[in-house]
Amino acid sequence: MNQKIADRVLEIGIQLSAERDYDTLLTKIVDCAMEITNCDGGTLYMYNDGVLRFCVTKNKSLNIEQGLKDDEFYPAVLMKDENICAYSAIHKRMLNIKDAYESDEFDFSGPRNYDKLTKYRTKSILVVPLVNNEDRLIGVIQLINAIDENGNIIPFSKDFEVVIKSLASQMAIALSNMKYVQEMEDLMISITQSFTDAIDKRNPYNYYHSRNVFLYTKILVNYINELHEKGECEKFFDVYNKRELELAALMHDIGKIVIPQEIINKSTRLGDKIETIIQRFDYLKCLYKIDYLSNEISEEEWLKIQDELEEAKREIKDINTKNFLDKERIDYINNIAKKYHKNLDGEKIYYLTPLEAESLSVIQGNLTEAEREIINSHVVYTEKYLNNMTLGKRFSSIGKWAGAHHELLDGSGYPRGLKGDEIAFESRILTVIDIFEALTSNDRPYKKAMDKENAFNILHKMADENKIDKYILSLFETAIKLKNDDLEKSNLFEEVKS
Repeated sequence: MNQKIADRVLEIGIQLSAERDYDTLLTKIVDCAMEITNCDGGTLYMYNDGVLRFCVTKNKSLNIEQGLKDDEFYPAVLMKDENICAYSAIHKRMLNIKDAYESDEFDFSGPRNYDKLTKYRTKSILVVPLVNNEDRLIGVIQLINAIDENGNIIPFSKDFEVVIKSLASQMAIALSNMKYVQEMEDLMISITQSFTDAIDKRNPYNYYHSRNVFLYTKILVNYINELHEKGECEKFFDVYNKRELELAALMHDIGKIVIPQEIINKSTRLGDKIETIIQRFDYLKCLYKIDYLSNEISEEEWLKIQDELEEAKREIKDINTKNFLDKERIDYINNIAKKYHKNLDGEKIYYLTPLEAESLSVIQGNLTEAEREIINSHVVYTEKYLNNMTLGKRFSSIGKWAGAHHELLDGSGYPRGLKGDEIAFESRILTVIDIFEALTSNDRPYKKAMDKENAFNILHKMADENKIDKYILSLFETAIKLKNDDLEKSNLFEEVKS
């Protein structure tokens, strides 16, 4: 092995260990093995579930390049000695065949049938097992048709066996390391998903919210990367940045775990307090009847009070479910709240408590200011909990991004009132998507789902008011329109797992 080849092997080893994308690593392994041996084709199989599974294949003469997405066309290789790749894997031995048509050591009917179909000629074959530093089989790489400097097919040189064996060891270790990292990430994602599901199940009115936000984020990031590849967008998410943002999307509401159920599940102004008020009004009717029977009030007064109490019950039941109140109805609640029954001991029983009156008098929505502050605090807890998790340097921004998904560009958001460039690009993405999902969600009984067109109209108005990022909104709107058919058919749970 000359110095030039030795240096190249070292360079390749560094490249393999530095690669962070799994699919790219698989392709690089085949490319590097073909480069070092100067051969026409190569195929990589990974050992999984007791068989060898196709990963990547390349052939220069036939102009073929196929990857994991094409694995359905390639059956798994059973671990039987008659198959050269399986034999190499079982015995962890390198095999160097000068001519597949002259060898009877293995069953080469597959390559020969393939040659008939493609008019190719498989001749020299070098099969190398990929075994890591723990002597564990990772996979097999099969190289075909070594080529000399004149373009002739020749046997694989014995001199290259040491080189490719050394390279195979580095490849196996690189694959093992990446597999360990992936397993840890998969574990983290599964725990995260279970945790998110548990949180969302506490609130049956928006059970799919976190997973929808995840799905929309995934769609937008993929679209941004497509534009970047075309030279139409400066922003790009590498495999880890992409995963980091997707995890932030999935976990953006974990702070809701500390929000009281009676607030987070509140679908009306009074929540479960409406029955208490109805019972109180019936009790008041009884008290006034006692007053009438005791001659404290006249029959006329008693009948009038009865009618007022019945009307108040009807009004309160109606107001309880309204999303918006005008001044007339707010004044009505304020007047009812001032009324009370006073017994002989001077004890006053008010028609409404101050908290009930406040809940019924909210102009829009069903949360009081105090309740809204409690709800809004979920982002503080989200950032706190995510920052307390040991997610490592690769996912160090998850807490920051998720904790700012309610910040607005003009500073009117919460919890910190951040403005403009103080809000990360990734947080701006989550803000747009979170609002869109809330507007279009169809699983909340206190409001009807809004169609996508009207939802985007509201978002554009917010962008014009400098509350959300106009550029991100335009990207997201286009991505959703392009993906619309797939969205209608998508299995959300499978999308999250993938």
